[in-house]
Amino acid sequence: MIATLFAQEYRATRKNLLVATGMLLLVAAVSLTFFALRVPVLGSLGMVLGIAAGVLVTPVALGLLVESYWRTMYGREGYFTMSLPVRGSTLFAAKVLYGMVASLVALAVTLVTLLGGAIAFALAEGLEPLAFLREGIAVIESWQIWLGVISAAVQLAFFVVVGAGLMSVGAEARFNHLGFGAPVIGGVLTYLVMQVITFAAIMFVPLGVVLTGPDAGSLVPQGMFDEIMAAIRTGAQTADVSVLGLGFLFTSVAAIAVMAWWGARSVERRTSLR
Repeated sequence: MIATLFAQEYRATRKNLLVATGMLLLVAAVSLTFFALRVPVLGSLGMVLGIAAGVLVTPVALGLLVESYWRTMYGREGYFTMSLPVRGSTLFAAKVLYGMVASLVALAVTLVTLLGGAIAFALAEGLEPLAFLREGIAVIESWQIWLGVISAAVQLAFFVVVGAGLMSVGAEARFNHLGFGAPVIGGVLTYLVMQVITFAAIMFVPLGVVLTGPDAGSLVPQGMFDEIMAAIRTGAQTADVSVLGLGFLFTSVAAIAVMAWWGARSVERRTSLR
């Protein structure tokens, strides 16, 4: 059943997602081409506009997914959705799974656009694009790649699952008089709480990755508290950070698990359509 619902989500959202992504990619392609060819006036803005358009692909996709989730679950199409002979938790799971896949694809498109920006820069400077890319990639350590991939995947899952969970909880009878304002308020409160919890986790959770030196990329049983405190004791204006605390991954995963349970339970037991 989840596969069927997943396919339906794709059919329902593909047009808007493809049109929005296509428009942004067109802007990026034209802008980066102008930059690569050094077109007067337009070329000077090409790199900025091209990269901006590429970066916007992911947040625009997330915004369209939010609109689709709210409309099909609690908006004008909500009655039809809730009349389907499936459990609420199954509906929630299918929509969240589709949202994560779609957002990961959007992120991949963004990365391709950034590569296009690097190629445009190389052409504008008279460099060989492939050699320029190889040199740039060689500078990046393998541990930086896996840390970036894991962090990006976790954060996208956080946005999708927590966002869907907040909308479902916000649509319960006790909150739905606020309309879409309920999940917005919930989102602000969640952001503030997560900032505090994540900061504490980065400081105190005994797991970090070494950023500098011969051991760069190694995992160590250490947060950032000791280094921050050492900087405070010495009166340094900026801390010489050599370890990045990975506690933020644990807080994000915990929030994903909690909101997945809460959101599915809300759809299952407390859906209230106006």
